[in-house]
Formats: sequence, C-alpha cells, structure tokens
Amino acid sequence: MRWLLLCGLVFGIFRGTLWSPAMAAQPADGPGCIGVMVEECVRWLRATMTLDENLLVGAMAHRRDMDVNGRPIGGGLVSVYAELPGELFNFVFLLHLRPDDTVQRVESNLLHDLLTTGTERLYDESKFYDIVWRLLGRRCPGIGKLDLYRFFENSVKPRITRQRQDFSSGLNGLHRIWSRATGVPYCGGVIFAYTHLLEWRGTKDPEAATKATETVSIELQ
Repeated sequence: MRWLLLCGLVFGIFRGTLWSPAMAAQPADGPGCIGVMVEECVRWLRATMTLDENLLVGAMAHRRDMDVNGRPIGGGLVSVYAELPGELFNFVFLLHLRPDDTVQRVESNLLHDLLTTGTERLYDESKFYDIVWRLLGRRCPGIGKLDLYRFFENSVKPRITRQRQDFSSGLNGLHRIWSRATGVPYCGGVIFAYTHLLEWRGTKDPEAATKATETVSIELQ
C-alpha cells in the first residue's frame, strides 16, 4: 500500500517547487547510498539527479521525530523525490536508516514492469540501470548495463513468486496480483529485491480490467 500512495505523490507533485541541478557522473565517482551516511547519500544523489529540495529539507529534519511519549515516529525514513537529467519522470527513493543514520536499504520506483521486458531497449525505458548504478556508486564501480539486465533475466526472474488477492467480486470487484523476488545476491555484497503490483477493479480477468494500476519497485540493501 505504501507504494500505491507514493505513486500518487510522484505523478501529482507540484512542479513549481525548488529543484537542485544535476551533473554528469559515473558509478565510480561517488559512494552510492547503501551503507553510507544519509547526508552523503543525499549529496551523491544531488550530484547525479535533480532533487526536490523543498520536500527534502522537511524529510531530513523530521527523520527522527518522536511522539509525546518519546517513541520514534517513522522509523528513520527519508523520502527523496528526484528526476534523472533531461527527463520529466519523477522517482521516489525511500531511504531506510539505521540508528546511526547510515542507509540500511533503499526502495525506488521504476517506470514499467521488468517481467515483460526482454530487450535492451525496454530495459532502458524502465530506467532500471540509471537508478541502480546511482544507488550502488563505487560499491560496484564497473557495473555494466547489459550485465545488470542479464542479472535480472537470469537470476531475478526465475525467483519470482506470485500472490493473488480477490477482495470483492462483481463488475466493480477489487483484485491484486503481487509478483515478487527477494534475497537475490548482487554486486558489492548488495541484496536485491523486485516487486510488481497490479491492482484493478472489474471482473477477475485482469485483461478485461477497465481501471488498472501498476506499481513497480526495487529494493537494495
């Protein structure tokens, strides 16, 4: 459900907010985000993408908020809204922090489902490589685009499991299909996960759905 909410925010966010400029970079130029301090991760993302600085200020300031009883709220989570250079599509990075403010894991949306993808062109259109190398940085300095795509084809796709949920029936019935692969080892000691969620209203046949939404995300830790 978290990613359903995030996707609504991604595409509905007001474009008049303050965005920071991005510069050209390569994986070996920066630390990435996994296992580094959150400030260092944000600086690296800022150097390679265009960030919404207004939302980032609030997210950083409130990452350790507590309720009136002194209990943590939010569990050390920072949401970063960003655009790739020359692109208009918005991405959301969920930075999950350890108590010492290092990034334990990162979730990010992609532009479309990778399970129906098999060609380099379609992988490129998803921005899969563009997101992954930024999150890994010099942890995997020699990361290659085709090597990443083959990793997904040969190591992730065979591990996909599917779970279907039919919440109601009839012409306006609510249905979901989760497709997931978790715990897949990747470069630099990172563990990779992939999630695709298809939700629709109508009959049980997703092909006949009139109101369908798709959410695609990856997780690195």
